[in-house]
Amino acid sequence: MHIHLNRGNAVSPPFRPPTARVSPAPVPTQSHTERLLWIVWKVLLFALLLLLPASALLAQEIGESVSRRGTVKEDIYLAGGNVNVAATVDGDVVAAGGHVTVGDDIKEDALLAGGSVTVQGKVHDDVRAAGGSVTLDAEVGDDALLAGGNVTLTPTSRVGGRAWLTGGELDIAGRIGKELKAAGGHIVIAGEVMGDAALAGENIEIRPEAVIHGNLRYMSPNAAIIDKAAKIEGTITHLPGPQHEPGIAGAARAGARLGFLVSLMVTGIVLLLLFPRVAAAVTNQIAQAPWKSLGLGLAVLTATPLVIILLFVSVIGVWLGFILLATYLIALLSGFLAGVLCAGEAGLKRLSAKAEITRGWRVGVLIITLVVVGALGFVPVLGGLVIFGMLLFGLGGLALQVYRSLVTA
Repeated sequence: MHIHLNRGNAVSPPFRPPTARVSPAPVPTQSHTERLLWIVWKVLLFALLLLLPASALLAQEIGESVSRRGTVKEDIYLAGGNVNVAATVDGDVVAAGGHVTVGDDIKEDALLAGGSVTVQGKVHDDVRAAGGSVTLDAEVGDDALLAGGNVTLTPTSRVGGRAWLTGGELDIAGRIGKELKAAGGHIVIAGEVMGDAALAGENIEIRPEAVIHGNLRYMSPNAAIIDKAAKIEGTITHLPGPQHEPGIAGAARAGARLGFLVSLMVTGIVLLLLFPRVAAAVTNQIAQAPWKSLGLGLAVLTATPLVIILLFVSVIGVWLGFILLATYLIALLSGFLAGVLCAGEAGLKRLSAKAEITRGWRVGVLIITLVVVGALGFVPVLGGLVIFGMLLFGLGGLALQVYRSLVTA
């Protein structure tokens, strides 16, 4: 990616802001790299794996359009195509859907996931949100943990504690009460950070209105664009991004990736040829109820390991635990392939609405989509989000189909 300098506002390194002391960049060690890259995985694990562990199963209300207003004296669990909470809630708000909007006054935590997520008003404790686009336009009493394709903190947003962010595009304004940790493709800081800022990204911009009261430490293959008017009270440390492994090690890693991709293709083709009707039924389930599939997939992914652990601990159910573990691993693989196939079919229908999806078409679509997904896997953060999303959609669609087959049997 290319860096575009703002005319008259940024200079090429070396650069010394008037209020900052620039420390010499140390030679990056493995511990430095691991510490900064850990931002990504810490955010993803908390935001995606611990977020809404059973929202679809515990939801008090599920529907195409779900809303709550007025005053609610208990926790709220909602799931639907459009979820809107404009109420004073004395407990937590847990919501998943296509479009999720939460506002007014929430006394405890907000845990949200959806295609687009918007947080407004005031949340007295933590906010954890993940989605295609996540917008924080609220006052948060404690920490904010956000992950998405696009993550935005508006100029009026306030985070009382720490902010941990990851996504393709990060636009950070407003005020962060403690430290900021962010990882993404393009990071823009135009707000106030009361503590240190640790960043990892392809392109990083520090706008003129930005104020960082602590140290700025960033890892990037490119030098950050730091406006002359930006105020950084601590030191600035630049660690270059991790380099590609040369020679035999790099070739071995690339060969392993290619071998894994080919094995996925072979497995997917065999399953398609053996179970064509099941594959068609699962993809139809996902297409007809995408958000229900997403919520159920997240519930199955996080709840099943807990059940397996309980079975092993009980001793009596240890063999049932082994059976469930094997079924779970098969479901993960089948669910991911189903999500890939559904995404490919959706793309094919957009290109040609009249295209008849035959078994041969499905095989071709699966191969092409797996190649695209394999390429996306090289894109930091965003590639992982896309792969994780396909797993959730496919796993949920598979669970829905199994449930409906048992009901109608």
